[in-house]
Amino acid sequence: MVRKNLLVALLLATAAPLVAQEEAVWSSMRPDGRAPLGVSGGQLLDLGQVVVGYRFTKMNSRGIWLGNDSLTFDETLELYPVAPLTLENLTHEASLAYGATDALTLTAAFTFSQRRREQYSEIDGFYVTDIAKLGDLEVSALYRILDQNAYRAHVQLGAVVPIGSTDVTAETPSSSVEVPLPYDMRPGAGTFALRPGLTAAVQNEFGTVGAQIKGLLYLGTNSEGYSPGDRLDLTGWASYKANESFSVSGRVHYQAWRGIDGADARLNPLQDPGNESYFLKGERVDLPVGVNFTMPEGSALAGHRISLEWIFPVHQEYDAPQLGADWGMHVGWEVVF
Repeated sequence: MVRKNLLVALLLATAAPLVAQEEAVWSSMRPDGRAPLGVSGGQLLDLGQVVVGYRFTKMNSRGIWLGNDSLTFDETLELYPVAPLTLENLTHEASLAYGATDALTLTAAFTFSQRRREQYSEIDGFYVTDIAKLGDLEVSALYRILDQNAYRAHVQLGAVVPIGSTDVTAETPSSSVEVPLPYDMRPGAGTFALRPGLTAAVQNEFGTVGAQIKGLLYLGTNSEGYSPGDRLDLTGWASYKANESFSVSGRVHYQAWRGIDGADARLNPLQDPGNESYFLKGERVDLPVGVNFTMPEGSALAGHRISLEWIFPVHQEYDAPQLGADWGMHVGWEVVF
């Protein structure tokens, strides 16, 4: 509770000077002129600009949650013969953006995922499962609908192209052959999806305030017999410009997801909570806090931007037992040409 209160106070303190000042003229070259690192598709580029980026994300989950509370280890074993303990999800994302016009920006990003899951089985005891697999490709078009003084807004229409892995298997101590892994170990969707969105922001001499809503709508069933649950993401942020090269940011990020439609027939939903499908619904609220460094004009690294963001989950609620979010971080670099 203390951590939650401190984070909320930090967000309010960051946003307060931004909303209290007079209107200014927008500048994308300032360290707060781009959305925080965890916000994808947050801004447009000028005509002819190219941005190449890399983002590393680490998200740790620990313990099984049901509703908005965690279960004990013994309670989990009363429900399932396999009890997940931790999940470490490392994602490497490479991205490319191009300013086709002053009002239209095209983006593409693909990911590579490394996941490490610790669990306890009544048969195998404690054991670890590791995977390293390609994720999906996401392409988007961002189109500006508002460009007035310090105000900006744009719509997004994107698509997820299923190039990632869904048939993910590994050996267990008691199995001499590889067996299919739970859904939380599968980085690919296996089916196309739409990614609509809307982003708006306002800026003054002190910093920038913005908000974004995005959806993820899956269009079909993959070769394993299921479709991942649709998702909704809402985020709002405030970035404070400390100087011409450095800014700090705070966000509120709400995400909700539906259960899986269909199921992989090879998974026994009574064996592991990660094997559930339809009931894997939930929602979560995070408070990410970040810093951004923009290399000054005239320096050898002009055009480069380095960002970090720490993720603090403050609320999570699940319709069925699931691994609960513990903490996370983003580390990113990008360069503008």
